[in-house]
Amino acid sequence: MANEMPNSEDYTGSSRKVLQYSEQFLRLINKIKRPGFSLADWAPLEELVDVKNFRRLGIFLTNTVEVSNWQQYKELITQYGGMTSWEGTLRRMTETPELVFLELEERNTREGVTDIANTVTIYEFNQAGKLLKLDVYASHVGQR
Repeated sequence: MANEMPNSEDYTGSSRKVLQYSEQFLRLINKIKRPGFSLADWAPLEELVDVKNFRRLGIFLTNTVEVSNWQQYKELITQYGGMTSWEGTLRRMTETPELVFLELEERNTREGVTDIANTVTIYEFNQAGKLLKLDVYASHVGQR
């Protein structure tokens, strides 16, 4: 199954920002695997984020809930991107004034094994429209 996320240009408001974040996240983790990756490659993603106040809560590389600031999250993404391929299928997206609830089926492939999870990520934005907080909830549904 391929990545099945809609184009951010088809959306408005915070939903567009969430999809832009997803597009930049996928671009970044794919680029991490190739020679020439540099800190400058973070710029398009960081344009969407309040990097000073950012917090992420949820599991990432382990089954333990982690709380990360932006610098810690960048380190996790770099480690993850170097060893994993990501695909997602949008199930539903719900927007409120400062929050977007993104429901996905996510597929993470590492060493030929694909882990499948249903996830809900809550994106919280600050008054300037920058991503402030991610709350990530995942339910593992299988492997293939």
